[in-house]
Amino acid sequence: MAAVNYTIKKNTLERSYISGFYIGDEDGRLYFDENTGIHRIYFDRIDSGENDSEWGRFSFKMSLPEDMVIYVYAAAYDSDTWYNDDGTAYNVGDILRADNVPDEGKKNILLRSGGKRYVGKNDILLYDLNGRYLFLAIEIRGVGEGYIGTLRVDKKGDNFMDVFPAVYKQRNSFFHRFLSVFSSIYNDTEYEISRLPELLNADTCPPECLPIYAGWLGIDFSGDFLSEDAQRQIVKEGYNLNKTKGTKGCLQRIIEIVTGEKVIILENNAVLSYIEKEDDAIKDNVPGGIYDVNILIRKSLSESDRHQLMYLLEQFKPIRTKLHLIQLKDTSSIDGEIYLDMNAVLSGDTVGSLDDDMYISEDVILEE
Repeated sequence: MAAVNYTIKKNTLERSYISGFYIGDEDGRLYFDENTGIHRIYFDRIDSGENDSEWGRFSFKMSLPEDMVIYVYAAAYDSDTWYNDDGTAYNVGDILRADNVPDEGKKNILLRSGGKRYVGKNDILLYDLNGRYLFLAIEIRGVGEGYIGTLRVDKKGDNFMDVFPAVYKQRNSFFHRFLSVFSSIYNDTEYEISRLPELLNADTCPPECLPIYAGWLGIDFSGDFLSEDAQRQIVKEGYNLNKTKGTKGCLQRIIEIVTGEKVIILENNAVLSYIEKEDDAIKDNVPGGIYDVNILIRKSLSESDRHQLMYLLEQFKPIRTKLHLIQLKDTSSIDGEIYLDMNAVLSGDTVGSLDDDMYISEDVILEE
């Protein structure tokens, strides 16, 4: 049975000539640059390792507006080194990837000696091509949003021709191309099955899968406020976070993943216990009950991010606990050339805020 022989991903794309595209993610997806109406890519060569190799199928997924036109160029040669009339040698792949070679010159290289051009197709049979090295190029004309991705080359292209008598095995015949329809369906299904380990890996799965996997762990990502990196890290650590749910360390780790900042968590029961030993007169001035927990954080958060973070923390807090997220301002500092008199006093920064522009002074007490 034939299988997918080549998958064009980010490492291959980085060795290719790209104009009017930018590489978006690890699965080989190319997004259109909306500032230009011509998008081109000349891929790095694919080496089969054998002369006179027969090529099967080139396919990719795409999303583009209806008024865009797509052209695919394909050629196969046994040698990637050619010679000019004066005997000067040059590498075909180097010419195709060069910035200073006109586009028409590159297309002439691809179309000579049996090269093909296909219009409006993203699933192409390469049965006409023979040669050790396969060269591919894509050109898309038009302005708009879109992408191409999941680029694959099937070396053989069909799965079923070998089971028929020799009289039916004429390459590129109507019967061959007809059977290739079913081979394409089979190969696509086999490819998706082979990707299951990748799809179930938090490091490599598509971003759309992360909320689903979080749901399997009992974590709700509703609100679309978490970055992709934060979602991946929470999913990866979801098992341990659930094991430590309700603990101070669990809350600290979640906030560190989401904000990238270390925080201080003060439990009121611990503060009150300390105050009782030191000064009973201060006890009545500490706001909140024994189930209140204050989270001190330096990072500035918008009101929306603040509520979303609290929504996530509510899923891991201890039962009956009430969380208070307090955003701190930067503390004052003195450099090495300043000295204070023994009677000097530095007033501290405010620790509470009403909104982004109004701060509470030290001598103001808010009672619930």
